[in-house]
Amino acid sequence: MGKRKLKVTTGDVIPLESTDTVTEQTLDKTYKGMGVLYVGHIPKSFQEKEMRQFFEQFGTILKLRISRSKKTSESKGYAFILFENEEVARIVAKTMHDYILCGRLLKCQFIPMDKVHKDTFKGSNRTFKKIDWQAKNKVVRNKVKTVEEQQSAVKRLLKAEKNRRRKITALGIDYQFPGYAAIAPKKSTKIAFDEEGEPSAAGPAAAPAAVEEMETS
Repeated sequence: MGKRKLKVTTGDVIPLESTDTVTEQTLDKTYKGMGVLYVGHIPKSFQEKEMRQFFEQFGTILKLRISRSKKTSESKGYAFILFENEEVARIVAKTMHDYILCGRLLKCQFIPMDKVHKDTFKGSNRTFKKIDWQAKNKVVRNKVKTVEEQQSAVKRLLKAEKNRRRKITALGIDYQFPGYAAIAPKKSTKIAFDEEGEPSAAGPAAAPAAVEEMETS
């Protein structure tokens, strides 16, 4: 049974079955004589440091990049390694293919230089830091809302409730509930005056306490 051809859906590798040579988009000229290795099914515990330490036993590594999520910086489970010598990359591909590492079956394959995209190792020297999205979201959620944001929140809640009531009625269900409309701040009919005794141009503000209660309900 022959070896299955590598198919990567990202822009890192040009499909190996492609017969078109796009020298402007590949590393063919820049890294002549060197070798690129694709490594898939990487264990989560294997980061850049561990990858370099493990594969340097075969030969000198010039560049190494683990593909990561732009949003979370988490590893996508595959990486590209640039060896100083092309023959070393070929030997590693044969030796480490289907090798069990930390319970994962590694998938390794040598990639010809004329199939490697020129941006494959872009940012390979950059250290990735894990983003604490929970802390970032906490700051956003706890941010004090302006009057305009509070009023906008009230409109969204009332609109969603109105749609919900319409759907319930369409199902033939006679169900009445107070909902957000019962605690929504009413538009004041009183005229607000500024410090000079003139009518204020800004209308009455929504009651913050009522808005907070509606959003947390």
